[in-house]
This record gives sequence, structure tokens and C-alpha cells, in this order.
Amino acid sequence: MRHHGLTILVTEAAPGDCDASADGLAASGHRIHRCHPVHDPASPSDARCMAWRPGGRCPLTTADVDLVVDVRSAHGPETSREQGAMCALLAGIPLVVCGPTDATNSMLLRADAICRPHRLASACDTALSPVGPTARRAVTRAARTALAGLSEPPPIAVDLELRGHTVVVDVTVAAAPCATTYPRVRSAVRMAMAAFTPAWPYTPVTVHHAEFTR
Repeated sequence: MRHHGLTILVTEAAPGDCDASADGLAASGHRIHRCHPVHDPASPSDARCMAWRPGGRCPLTTADVDLVVDVRSAHGPETSREQGAMCALLAGIPLVVCGPTDATNSMLLRADAICRPHRLASACDTALSPVGPTARRAVTRAARTALAGLSEPPPIAVDLELRGHTVVVDVTVAAAPCATTYPRVRSAVRMAMAAFTPAWPYTPVTVHHAEFTR
């Protein structure tokens, strides 16, 4: 599904890496915020993000950001300018990495989508999938918290599947569930899905142990 009018926070590995991508996303009708000011080749490079500059504030605290895009023009380890990618993962916001990565980029490989520049638009749509990695992490965290509140072990597995336009969630628990396990976990999972689908109150949730399913 193609998304329009998103609020996107853009960061980069090196000064100027994200300029063309940010301009392209803005031209497509998205609202763009940047982790760093537009690069001025005549000014000294400054790796500080907006939050660390005098009078600055992080867009993640001032805007309802839908997506974070990290643009990198070359292979290599993550740079300090890419801190916004880590902020996205910690905040539970879908992340797109646009540019080259390899096995050494362990943080970036957790992104919802990794793409080349000419595929950025479609990668943004992929990253916002209600069954993508960010949604899966949110649902897993919610199920784990619900089970911990019942003094039960964390879930063995959490699976999300898109059937038509409906997200179906399956939670496999480690211990034989008690009578309150099902409603607690279902409620927590549905609340977690609120950030990813307007139909979250009706999300089908199955909670099962190896021996039986409810």
C-alpha cells in the first residue's frame, strides 16, 4: 500500500548523504524533519544532532514521526551521525536504511527495510507494514509484559501474518496457561497493534501452548 503525507525523520552517515533523498521524499508530499541541518560545504562538519545543538529539540519529541530514514552513501561501520537510526529502534518507530550495508552493521540490519536510493519510496511502504519487524517487536514486548504480570515465562514465539487486510497474531507460550492468560495477552497484543492498524480492536489473537490452542 502506498502511503502519502507521512512525517519522516531523515538522518545520514556522512554530511550531505541524505540531501537528495530528503528532497525526493518532500517532493512526494511527505513532511520532512532532519536529525542534522542541511549540510553546508563551507562550514565545519558537526556531528551533533538537532537535540544537542543550542536551542534545538529532537523531532522525535516535537513531531508525530511515522518513519525514520537513514541514508548512507558507502559501506562501513555506523557513524555518529546515524544515531537517529538507534533512536528509531529504541522508540519503536519503523526504520528504513537507504544505502549499502553489510554483516558488520548489526544495528542497521534490524531495520524494517533496506534499499537502494531508487527504491526508497517502496521501502518506506514496506517498513510501515503492520506485520513488519517494528510491529513484531512491539507485540512481542507487549506479550512478554503481560505474561510477566502473571508470573509466567516469556513467549516462545510471536508470529504476525497479514491475511487480506487483517493482521492475525499467534502467540506461543512456554508454560501451560492459567485461566487469565488468554484475555490478558490478547488485550495487551491488541493495544500494541494500535500503532500499526486502525482495526486493532478486532485483531484476531491466538494464544496457545504446545498441547492445545484457544
